[in-house]
Amino acid sequence: MLPARAIVLRISAWLSRNVIGGAHVELHPRDRGPERALVRNIVDSRRTVGTWFFGGALIVLVGSTVRVPAVQLASNLLWALLAIGVVVDSILIARKVRRLVKERFPKTDVRVGSLQIYGIMRALTFRRMRVPKPQVNLGAKL
Repeated sequence: MLPARAIVLRISAWLSRNVIGGAHVELHPRDRGPERALVRNIVDSRRTVGTWFFGGALIVLVGSTVRVPAVQLASNLLWALLAIGVVVDSILIARKVRRLVKERFPKTDVRVGSLQIYGIMRALTFRRMRVPKPQVNLGAKL
């Protein structure tokens, strides 16, 4: 019988190799398919506002607790800019996903709307925390 620590280490190593690393056989069903791989590559090849959103939200939270009206105004403006940025970035991602999926997979039976939501949700996640890991570098041509 293996000790608990050895079992945890083996499971962790397996997850790192297969699930997080992006091995197609071990992907969660929501991440499988060539269309979703394309969407992941679209999102992973660009910088997104969503990755900066949570850091900005923390600044807004701290800024809104300060009793100086100028700081509170600045944090409210930052909050509005972050919200507008996320909406605009989401629209741009959705349009790019629709265009590239229609070009490369014209006969797909996967709904484009679900692929767009998948891309937007991935864009809101920190790059280092995305599962499966990004397979393309920032700025890569698709």
